[in-house]
Amino acid sequence: MQLIRWREQKFSSIITICMVVIVVLVCVRLGFWQLERATHKQQQLASIATLQTHGVMSWQQMLKLPSNWNKTGLLVELTGHFINDEYWLLDNQVYNGQVGYDLLALLKPNNETHAILVNLGWIKAPLSRDTLPKVTLPKHAFTLTAQIKENNLTAFSLESKTNNIDLPKRVQTIELNKLSEQSQQLLVNFMAYRQGSGDAIGIPHYTAVVMSPQKHQAYAVQWFLIALACVLVAIFASKKRTHNEK
Repeated sequence: MQLIRWREQKFSSIITICMVVIVVLVCVRLGFWQLERATHKQQQLASIATLQTHGVMSWQQMLKLPSNWNKTGLLVELTGHFINDEYWLLDNQVYNGQVGYDLLALLKPNNETHAILVNLGWIKAPLSRDTLPKVTLPKHAFTLTAQIKENNLTAFSLESKTNNIDLPKRVQTIELNKLSEQSQQLLVNFMAYRQGSGDAIGIPHYTAVVMSPQKHQAYAVQWFLIALACVLVAIFASKKRTHNEK
């Protein structure tokens, strides 16, 4: 009986050690991942700061930049006309604790063949999901200052299918190819987020880096502390069990 009990205790100890090791390794990996994210955010902020030293560029100046440049972070002044009231409402956008939509519209800069997708800002959602907010786009030439974003326009989707007709409509993701097909317009391969204060059109609220490097570093410390706590608890439990067995 003692041998069987000893084997059971040994097996239980091995299982416990394995679980502790797995938890610690996962926590440590998450900690280093947060540190990697912090480094990436620092590099991203530095890149944006460097680009914005150019000030607000004109559309023509931006187009003259090398094609291999990532234009994310550039401030550009755009002047043009919105196309035929074609717009989309990007779903599940929160501003000051209120749920609404981001208004996406197509602006064709003066003397250009390609249009650019512009996020004009947040608009409040009606109480019913079956009702879309009423939107009126300017008919005249419109000038705005926008921050360019290239790549990774959206990474989260609530649905896999979108209707190809009936503009304007609610959308879950920003996919330039699909929006180009729906509108039958040629689009540049990046988009613009309007800057400035809110107005009757919408409330700009775009931030290039949502979570600061410092927050990522704080999360990393938390994961490392959790890993340390797991080790300490396991050591304390092991000593207590050994003491009880004597």
